[in-house]
Amino acid sequence: MRIGICDDEAIIREEIMRLCKEYTASNIFTLETITFSSGDELLQYKESIDILFLDIQMKGLNGLKTAERIREKDDNVIIIFLTGYKGFMQEGYRVRAFRYLLKPIKEQEFNRNLKEALEEIVKDSKTVVSLNGNTIFVKLKDIIYIEYENRYTLVRTRRDVYESTYTMSEWENMLDTGDFYRVHKAFIVNMEYIEEIGKTILLENGEKVEVAVRQIAKLKKACKAYRKRNAK
Repeated sequence: MRIGICDDEAIIREEIMRLCKEYTASNIFTLETITFSSGDELLQYKESIDILFLDIQMKGLNGLKTAERIREKDDNVIIIFLTGYKGFMQEGYRVRAFRYLLKPIKEQEFNRNLKEALEEIVKDSKTVVSLNGNTIFVKLKDIIYIEYENRYTLVRTRRDVYESTYTMSEWENMLDTGDFYRVHKAFIVNMEYIEEIGKTILLENGEKVEVAVRQIAKLKKACKAYRKRNAK
């Protein structure tokens, strides 16, 4: 779980890092923290962030403008605004701020907000245990496909690729939502991302995956039912 901390005051960044470390010590989550001293620095970061503590009143690009830029590319990150004034709270709704933390930060309030943010992620997620022992939470809607490779399974999402020790059968059971289809012994595909079905499957991200010949007709029928079920 990656936590981003963006504040132009070093003392605030250090305080939140300390609170995250203390929270981790008494909970099952493994939290990786990364800090940024400005909105511009944050926007240059290319990796995914699960929860972002973002100061509203930063010099240069302020927190609200930074959040607007983030939302252009990332609908999933949970944003918790940091502010010294309650008056800013109303403005955060347009960027779907999850919570607000008033400065000076109180440990009890911080823990409550972090706990609720983590619960929000888990509520719409399945766990993937990576090889280094970290627990990563991946939203089902973000999974493009699962691939079997070298005794492990690779989980390709909209943002990253994760390694998992779950078997394909275990993934097939977990993904039994009507949105996924086992197209090949080595692939389970999210039908939302299928662009074309031929000798291979063309996905929305431009990748192609194998499909078993005997599965093509069944897959086409399943995709037709999926599109009808999810039509706006």
